[in-house]
Amino acid sequence: MGLGRWMALNRDVRQGRYGEIFVRAISTAAGLTVQKIEEDDHMVDLHIGHPGPRGSLLNPKIDVQVKSSRRVRSTSTHVSYGLKSKYYNVFAEPADRFSLPIFLVVVVVPEVADDWMGVTEEQLTLRRAAYWTCLHGQPLRRELDKDTEVKVSVPRENLLTKDALLRMFDVAEDLRMQGRGVPVQ
Repeated sequence: MGLGRWMALNRDVRQGRYGEIFVRAISTAAGLTVQKIEEDDHMVDLHIGHPGPRGSLLNPKIDVQVKSSRRVRSTSTHVSYGLKSKYYNVFAEPADRFSLPIFLVVVVVPEVADDWMGVTEEQLTLRRAAYWTCLHGQPLRRELDKDTEVKVSVPRENLLTKDALLRMFDVAEDLRMQGRGVPVQ
């Protein structure tokens, strides 16, 4: 069989993997541990852990669902993403229903896949940005069909950086201490 018969991964699969790698790269740079969840049955892609003490816990962890998109609506203050209601309704449940809080990370990728990254001898550049939010405690939308999109508006100030990832652990600590969900920030 000639090499011409081999096909690259389809764009959606590549884009999803790129989003996860984007989050993994930032997590690793922040000194955190990352585990890929192979089965997406529980709507979680990654477990991210903080080695050692953080807040009142030793070795705390958070769950992350990564969504990537070429097309998001954005304003000067927010990025909006259409999340299927089957995901939204799970993420909006109160945090005390879960052993680990779930965070949504939306990775915005360039339209053209060849622009996703650049490599030189000096640097690897992953292009565009990721934004995070926690939906625990938001109003449920059970009246919607599972594939109907719910607009999730994420503040641009929730840009995913090394420091922002550490802040996510603080939000998780607050959720744990309150025993309930908190509004989207």
